[in-house]
Parts: sequence; C-alpha cells; structure tokens
Amino acid sequence: MSDDQDHQQEEEAFDIEALLDSVRDHDGYHPTSKTPSFFYNSTQVINDIKHVASFPLVGEPELDLRARWGLQMNLENHIGKYQYQSYLLDPFLEEMISPLITPLRKVVHDVTFGDLKGQSMNEHGDLIFYIINFICKTRGYKTIVKFLPHEVADLEPAFEFLQRQDKRRVWETRYVLLIWLSLMCMIPFDLKTIDSQATKDSDRIPLVDQMIEKGKTYLHCAGKDRDGASLFLARLLTRKDTCRVYLPEFVHWAKDSLQSETPNLIESIGILGTLCWIFKLGQREVLLPIADQLEELLAGIETKDSLMSNSAIKKYIVKLSQRVGLCLLKPRVAAWRYQRGNRSLVSNLAPDAVKQGGGAGKMDKVSMTIADEDEEDENFDVPDAIENVIERLMNGLRDRDTIVRWSAAKGMGRLSNRLPKEMADDVVGGIFELFSEDVFELPNGEPDISSVSEHTWHGACLAIAELSRRGLLLPHRLTEVIPWIILALKFDVKRGAHSVGSNVRDSACYVCWSFARAYTPDVLDVHVRKLSNTLIAVSVFDRDINIRRASSAAFQENVGRMGIFPHGIDIVTVADYFSIGNINNSFLNVAPYIAGFEEYRRYLSEHLVDVVITHWDIAVREVAAEAMARIAVLDLDFACSTIIPALTKNATSLDSVVRHGALIALGRTCKAVKAHSDIPVEERIAPEVLQAITQVVSSTPEFTLSGFGSEQTRQALCVFITCLSEAAWPLGDSVNQATVLESWKSVIYTTLERVEEPLQKLASKTFRAMIGQYGITETEFEQCLARIRPGAEYLGQRGFALALGEIDYRDARYSGYTIRIVESLDVTANHNLVAAGGAEVRLDAESRRNAVNSVTNIVKVLGADYKRVISHSLSNKILQMYFRGLEDYSVDHRGDVGSWIREASMQGLQTMVPIVARSDHHLAPSQADQRYLTDEDHTKVLAKLLQQSVEKIDRIRGAAATAMVAILYAEVDPEAETAPAAVVVVVGKGEGEEEKGLRREPDYVLRIPHRAEVMKIIEKSDEMNLIWLQASEVYARIVQLLHLPEYRSELLLGFVISAGGLTETLVRHSSSCLTEFISDLPITSNDIMDVDGTPSTPTMTLVEFANEIQKIIDHYEGQDRLVVPLLEVLDLLFESGILLLLTHPTDFDFAPMVKFVRRQTIKCKDTRKLCAAIRTFCGLCGLGGKIRSAILLELLRLLVHPFPKIRRTTADSMYLMMSGSVEEPTKETEEVGKVLVDTDWNLAVTTLTPVRDRLYPLLGLEKPKAVPAGPPRK
Repeated sequence: MSDDQDHQQEEEAFDIEALLDSVRDHDGYHPTSKTPSFFYNSTQVINDIKHVASFPLVGEPELDLRARWGLQMNLENHIGKYQYQSYLLDPFLEEMISPLITPLRKVVHDVTFGDLKGQSMNEHGDLIFYIINFICKTRGYKTIVKFLPHEVADLEPAFEFLQRQDKRRVWETRYVLLIWLSLMCMIPFDLKTIDSQATKDSDRIPLVDQMIEKGKTYLHCAGKDRDGASLFLARLLTRKDTCRVYLPEFVHWAKDSLQSETPNLIESIGILGTLCWIFKLGQREVLLPIADQLEELLAGIETKDSLMSNSAIKKYIVKLSQRVGLCLLKPRVAAWRYQRGNRSLVSNLAPDAVKQGGGAGKMDKVSMTIADEDEEDENFDVPDAIENVIERLMNGLRDRDTIVRWSAAKGMGRLSNRLPKEMADDVVGGIFELFSEDVFELPNGEPDISSVSEHTWHGACLAIAELSRRGLLLPHRLTEVIPWIILALKFDVKRGAHSVGSNVRDSACYVCWSFARAYTPDVLDVHVRKLSNTLIAVSVFDRDINIRRASSAAFQENVGRMGIFPHGIDIVTVADYFSIGNINNSFLNVAPYIAGFEEYRRYLSEHLVDVVITHWDIAVREVAAEAMARIAVLDLDFACSTIIPALTKNATSLDSVVRHGALIALGRTCKAVKAHSDIPVEERIAPEVLQAITQVVSSTPEFTLSGFGSEQTRQALCVFITCLSEAAWPLGDSVNQATVLESWKSVIYTTLERVEEPLQKLASKTFRAMIGQYGITETEFEQCLARIRPGAEYLGQRGFALALGEIDYRDARYSGYTIRIVESLDVTANHNLVAAGGAEVRLDAESRRNAVNSVTNIVKVLGADYKRVISHSLSNKILQMYFRGLEDYSVDHRGDVGSWIREASMQGLQTMVPIVARSDHHLAPSQADQRYLTDEDHTKVLAKLLQQSVEKIDRIRGAAATAMVAILYAEVDPEAETAPAAVVVVVGKGEGEEEKGLRREPDYVLRIPHRAEVMKIIEKSDEMNLIWLQASEVYARIVQLLHLPEYRSELLLGFVISAGGLTETLVRHSSSCLTEFISDLPITSNDIMDVDGTPSTPTMTLVEFANEIQKIIDHYEGQDRLVVPLLEVLDLLFESGILLLLTHPTDFDFAPMVKFVRRQTIKCKDTRKLCAAIRTFCGLCGLGGKIRSAILLELLRLLVHPFPKIRRTTADSMYLMMSGSVEEPTKETEEVGKVLVDTDWNLAVTTLTPVRDRLYPLLGLEKPKAVPAGPPRK
C-alpha cells in the first residue's frame, strides 16, 4: 500500500472519528444502549424532573401555580414530541422515573402510617403524578410500570393513600396509583398475611374487600382512572388466593349492574373492560365456571339499545365474547394451518434465487407444510356457545365503528386457530360471503359495488388479513379471495358529496402485506401479475397519500419476502415513502418511470382510463390526464389502438365526471402522441377514430354546456381544443375542417361570455391556440371587437377583452389589427366614459381590469418588436391608460373594485416601462424627440407607484413595491439583471500596465432624479418583499421620500388616504410616521443651511407641506373619497399642534382651508364627514384672531344641527377645545363650558336654539341676522 493511500485512510478514519465524537457530544446520545438512541434535550428534561422532585410534597407548595404550569408545559413540549417514536425514550426512562418515584414513595408512607400521618400531599405531589402519567401516555403504561416499586411494604400505604384521594383532585394521581397497585397485586404472597390491621381489629373489613369496593367506585369515572381501576381489579380478582371467593361475587355484581332496567353507561363500560382484563389475565380452569354466565350476560346486553349505541360498549362486547370463546376452547395451535417454514430474507434475496425483480425463487416444498389429517388432533367437541361467539364476531365485522371491526377481526383470527379444520373453513367461507353482500352483476359481467357497505368490506379485509397472517387461510382459498382483494384495493364509491372506501383500500393493502409474510413464492406465483399490477397502480394513482404509502409498503414487503414481483428492486428504489407522498410527483414522475417496464405499462394505462380519469375528484382527473399523456408516448401503438379509442368513446358520455376526465385526457394524449410519433397519426389511428375525435365537440349534448356541471364540461372542452390546436391535429378536408372549427369557435365564444372568471381565462388561452394555428377572418375579428365596445353585454366584454389580448400580434396575419385592438381596449379600460348624448357610461370593473391586462399581455408578447408594431402616439395612449387606471377608485357592493384595475395598471407599467425604456436608451441625445418615454414620464411613473405603495390595501402596496423594484432596477441589458452584484470586469493592460479589476456599474433604464436616495429606500432584497406588506415598516421608510419635490404630491396623497382611513392599525402606523416626520421639518427655507452657509440637501419645509395639503384640497374637494381622509388628517395635524406653528401671516394663508371645511358642512348628511369637519374647526380655532371668530360662528351653527349626534359632537369638541386653551379662563368661558356640559343636546332643536343663543355674547360674537328667503327658483 502506498503512502498516499495510507494518508487517505488516516484522513477518512479521522473524519469518521470526528463524526462519532460530535454524535457522542449531542445532548440525547445514550452510549450504554445497545441501539443508538437520541432524545433531544434529554439532559434538560432530566434536570427539570430532578428539580420537581426536590420540592417538599407536604405543606405549603414552594412554587406558585404559574411556575408549576410553566414546568409542566416545558416537560410536555420536550417529551410529547416522541409520541410516534416513543421507543427513543427507552434508554432514559429509568433516569426519568426513578427521581420521581423516590419522593412519592416516601410521602405515601409518611402521610399514611408515618410521622406525617393525617396530613395531605400538596400540589407538588400532584405535579409529579401528572409527569408520570404523561410519560405513560407517551411510552405506554406497560413499559413505565416496570420502573415502579413492587415491594410488599408499599401495598397497604399505597392503597390507604388512594382512599384519601378526593375525586375533585387531579385524575392523574388516581390513575398512577391504580396502575401501581395493579403491579403490587402480583406479589406472590397471600394478601391476608399482608393485612396488618386484620389481627388488631377483628371487626375491620378485610383489605381485599376494601380494595375491591374501592376499585368498583372508580368504574363510575369517565376518565383514565376507570381504565386503571379495571386493570387493578382484574389483577386482584385473578390471584390464586382471591379468584375462588371474590371473582364469582364480582361477576354476580356485574350481572346485576348490567342487567338492570337503567344501567349506567359509564359504569357499564368500566365493568365490561374489567371483565375483558379478567379473561385475559385469569387461568382457564378458574374462568370456565363463569364463561357460560357471561355468554348469557352478553346476549342480554345486546337487547339494550341504550348501551348498544355506544362504540366502547360494542367494542368490549366483541372483545369479551372472543375471550370467552377462547376460554371455552382448549389452548392449541391448529395442526392444519399453513406454515411457510423458512422465512429468511437473505435466502429470499440470494443471487441464485433472484428472478427478474430480485428476490426468492421457488422454495422447497418442505418449507411449506400443511399437516396431514392424521397429524391433526380433531377429537374434541366444540361447545355450542362458540357458534354464538362466531356470529357475534361476524356481526362485529359489519359494525360502523372501526374499533369494533378491528377487535372482531383479531378475534376471528385467534378463535379460528383453535377450531377444527372444517369449522374454521366454514368461518372463512362466511367471511368471503361478506364481500358478496349487496353486490350485483353488471351487463358486462363486472361486479357492481355501488350499494355495498364500506364497513362490511373493511371488516372482511381485516379478518382475511388476520387469518392469512396466522396461516389459517389455506392456499386453495387464495384463488377465491384474491379477486375480492383486488376489487377492494380500488374501492372508491361516491356517496353524496363525498366518497367512501379509503379504509377499505387501506385494509386491502394490509391483506397483501400479510400474504407476503404468510405464503411462499410458489403459492402466490399464479397470482403475482394481478397483485403486482394492482399494488403498483394503487401506489402511484390513489387519491389519498396514506393509501399510496400503504400500497407501496405492501409491494415492498412482497418484493423482499417473495422476490417474484417483476422489476421489484428497481421499482422499490424509486416508489419510496417520500416520492409517492406528493401526488403530482407520484402521478407525473414515478408512474411514467414504472410504466417504462413492459409488465406494468398497459395495466397502468388501462387503470388510468377505467378508474382514475373517471374519479370523482376533479383535481385527480386533471393530474391523471397529464399522467396518461406521459405514459401513452411509451407505447404509441397501444395508445392509438386502445387508449385513444376508449377515451374518445367516454368523451361523449352523459356522465359529467366521465366526460370531463375523458376530454382532458384525450386532448393531452393526442397532443403527446402527435409530438412523439415519427409517422403521421393518420397511419396510426383508425379513420373512424380520427373522425370521432374531430366530432367530439359537435357531439357534446347542448344541455351539458348550460346545465348543472356545465362549467366542468366547458373547461374540459377548452383544454381539448387547446391541445388539438397546439398539436396541429388533422381535421380532415376543408369542408370538415370548417365544420369542426365552427363548433370549436361556438364553444369558445360562449365560454368567454360565462360568468366564471377561471373559465373566461381558460377560454382566452384556447382562443389564442386556435387562431394561432387555424387563423381568424376579418369578419370574425370585427365581431370580437364589437363585443368589447361600450354598450355591449358586460360578460362578453370581460371575456373578449381577455381573448383579444392573447393574440400574438407579431404574427403578420394579425399585426395590422394591433392599433384597433389597443385603441378598443383603451376605451374599455376607461372607467369614466361619456357617451354621445352626454350620459356617463361606466363599464364594470372586471371588463376594465381585463382590458388593462390584455394590453399588458400585448406589450409583453411584442417585447423587442414593440416599436415596430406600436406607434409613438399609441404608446402614449397605453401609458395614459395605465396612469388613468392608477386613479380608479371605483366602489360597489363588493368594496374597492377599483383596486383590481390599479393592480393591473401597476403590472402593466412594470412590463411596459423596461421594454420601452430599453429601446429609447439607444437613441442619441439629439433624437430625444423620438423617445416614447420622456424624462417626465419616468418621474411620473415612479411617483404614481410611490403613491400606491403607501395606500391602505396590503395587496396593492405589495404590487406597487414589486413594480417599483422591477422598474427601478431594470438594466439596459436584461441579462445583466441576473448577474452577481460583484461581477468584476478585467480591463485590458498595455505595456508596463498592471491588470486592474473594476466593479461593473449597472446601466439602469429609468431616468429619474434623486436615484441614489430612492434606491436607498427601495432596496432589492428578499427581506424587502415582506416589509412592503407590513404597515409598521413600510410607512417609516417611504415617508423619508417626502423631502424630494418630484414625488411629494403623489406620496402625500397616498399618506392622506391611509392616515384618514378606517382601519385602526393602518391609521395608527401611517399617521404616527407622518406626524413624526412633519414635526421635525423646518418652518421656512431660511432654516435649511449647512454650517458653511450653503443650501443643504433637498428638505421639505412646513410651509411647503401646508401648500401641498392645500393643493390636494383644491384638486380633490368634490371627491368624498378624499375629502373625509383630508379632514381627518387636518384634525390630526391641528391636534398635534404642527400647523399651529405657522403663526406668521406670510407663512401660510388658512382662509381657503377654513372655507373648504365650511363648505363640507353645508347640506351634508354624512355624519363621519361632519364629525371630522367639527374636529378640524376646533383645531383651526387655535390660530386665534378673525379665523377663530369665524369658526366659532360655524360651531354655534352646528350646535342646532338637525342630527343629535352632530350636536353632541360639536358641544363635546368645543368644550375640549376651550378646556385645552393656554389662555387664562375667564368668567365668560367658564359659563360657556358649563352650558356645553350641562345641556342635553339630544333635545329638540326648538328647545336648544335659545340655549345656543346665550353663547353668542359670552363668546363675544354678534348673532348673525337671518337672511330672508328669496323668491323661488323658476
């Protein structure tokens, strides 16, 4: 060996050792365990347990309730994770249980017979019992009970401690004590010798009697303590020193309780559970005398409807019945049972035994033995009661509750193992008959299972699995049962709005798994093709993930133990637990891989056609259609001769489910076959089938296109037409083609007029595929244009607006239509049209949104050909359409429907601006007039998007952010956008020059002022994508851009809409950011100077801010959408005192603002607007002077407003304003305040007018004179 190889081995050994060291250091690694086990945070859990065990359990608890609850929750979180892999806790159980048992054992002795006798355990003790119970819940009591002490000295104290437990205490304490006592009941000493009080007090009730009576009382409980009591009583009553005397008495008491006229349900469950435990733990010779009594008892219980309606009662009846039957039969293993013999997986998978799929070949006949008749011990009589037991179990297999069926199935297996061969064979035959109940034969000879009970089939499958697992289903019966099992594997019956049968399919997988463990390859060889094909089909094509995984596990078990499944090893490595967990991966990747093996290909194809494509779930049908296309190309001859004809026949079925699945599958399969066929499909497919395919659409009944379920049929037809169009499917001669296309267009056009939006979108894609392949005439084009013009039917406008945007206008056939299409869509997108007569025409929101989206799609498809097809003026129209869409705030009964148009417009700008700007970028400065987008357009685009980025809808803010980032960071070279940020360009060097590395500077297409400041705020990162949806983050960032005058107006408008909105969190975040920003502004530009006296960076002043607010007022005064938020924001600004800083007359003129607020109160009935105006009036009063007098007159006018709410709001606002004034209160102002507070402003206006009039002189105002009414208007 060379030195290099030595060194390499040393490195590998070092790496392995380092890995082992890291594992050993892991918190939870247990080095002493035979098998590696990992319990995360085991050290912390054990330390917490020791901490809990360290507290005194008597007296005042040291920890309060909250601390105890915190410890409890912490332990639950750490231990509860292992509920499904609880065996990982095994190496740590002793360290977890022992610290808890020691203090508990001590306190039990102390408070019963020790120094603390008579005292009670505190809440810390209950916490310890709770922890032990939780560990029992996670790992199972049978494992935990092994760590409990079982000394004789503990029995009496533990029972005495149990007797002191109040039922109001936590049940976990009682349950743990009961299972502890059940363990101590197994001590091998006579309990009379343990009873220390028996010799001291002869009148005292014996300890055993007390224990039995106490156990009976807990059978009334509805919790786990009832289960603990059942186990405790069973252990006690089946002891050798108690069973002869106390067991018959207990059975007699149980019969009296259960046979009473009104038995207690909870107690009945406890009694039956106890009897089940007794017949499990007791000796047969002790139980035989009472077995007949219990058989009579069970028969009596079955007549009580009050008990038989409970699942637990039925389960215990089945369980007790089977155990009584086992007691009546001698323990024996049926000599006639089938025994597989050698079960070595190594032998199964030995190379000399490997077949095609890997695995065992034929095994020796010696390894599978069925005992001869002379070896059987058949010389025994079967008690008559066994027939009743079998009948009860058979009925249990039909029960509607799974727990009952499962118990009955296990009982069948256990009981049959003790029966003679003939009687057991009758039992098997009876189970087979369960499959045939309510099964009818269809005309084609197939069984009809639509009327059968899924409960019966599930129980029958479970019973078959239990029988076969025990070797009780003899090989000659397999031929009879396997057809039923294969049918059960595909059991999926629609019942109403849901389907049933997943449990049947799961149990059928269990049967197949049992076959693998029970029989030799020789026995199953004749059935292997049916089983393997069906298991594979269910593994990849079942709807439910747990069924796919169960079937895959059964297939894997058969591959490993049989070795006769074709290509088993190859399939198992691909169709594993995780790969089939995802339905799309299972259908579209795993299934085609398996179909690559010829043995499975045709069965999978037929299974898709017969079962999956006709499945009741539409999602399954759709993915199955795609799977069909992928599998069909693997065998084109079979697909063309069998699959396509079958799908064509089903495509015109009257069953909407069958029709839908067949149409989609047929379209996708035809497209795939056409693409992969090396010869024309006319040579592969029969002429009559080709003719039928082209006539599928025209053969579809008319009622299926308009009645119930028509949306599914139309969706399938659209997919079918799309696939055939994209495949350029032969439609026959010109006459036949015209007829076919006419039927296609009829379906597409009527689907475009449907109300369902998904259908309209799908039909628009179909329209594109059809005209892209077969074209469209001028007349048809004009008809489509007419459908989107104002006045047309609105559903047609929606659909055809979408469809016209799907045309590829780069195609020479349609490039001439581009201008007319875009202009028509521009008209459709206008939300405020004026007809010739002057009346306003408002198109519905969906039509406008679809029109905008269609124009965007046209721009996107044109791409680099944009300027070749779109003129300068038309491009400007498109841009103005997007700007107009950003101002669409239409509202109807659905809310802000204009947000759909705004979102579509932003997406349009995101698409258009980079495309057009890139083409403009190559123009020289002297060709600036040829640019489609001016510098002003660039700035306006960003300003409009900034406005949307701070508005009130999260979705809109997110769309605006996406558009801004896409436009702001768009580069001249599109490929450069995806390049790494640190790309280095090496500059060529001349002589004597060294190589230099320069970072590439991005060449952005957007020409905007203050790019650096904007890009600092609007970053391109994954984190920013989340920030835009969080109001608390986005407003704090964007408000800084108010300093930039180019974006100020639009940005401030967005802030006004958000800060004056209704959503509390949105208003809070936006208003707080706005006020904090404004409060730091300088009042005038004279305050903005650096230290050296030069002007500072762009900064907004308070005066500029006020002027911007006034501009918004002047522009949007007539729009209540903005007036109310404006008033709310003005109130906020005056309340915070920001606008009151503008005290100098030359700073800002508030008179227009006062007039604006006054106009909003004239003849207004909107209480929200009036209340906002009143609060704004009160804020304006802080300016003093003439403005204050004018406003007080307005407020006094509102004190006698017709609406009581307005009168109350005015009085409250005036009082708060005067109370918060910095001026010294006078006698007059105090009198005004008293009048405002003491007056009931809900009284009539006539009563309140004199009160109001008293306020004029007190406020130093002259009461306005009433103006006489003028002559009426003509």
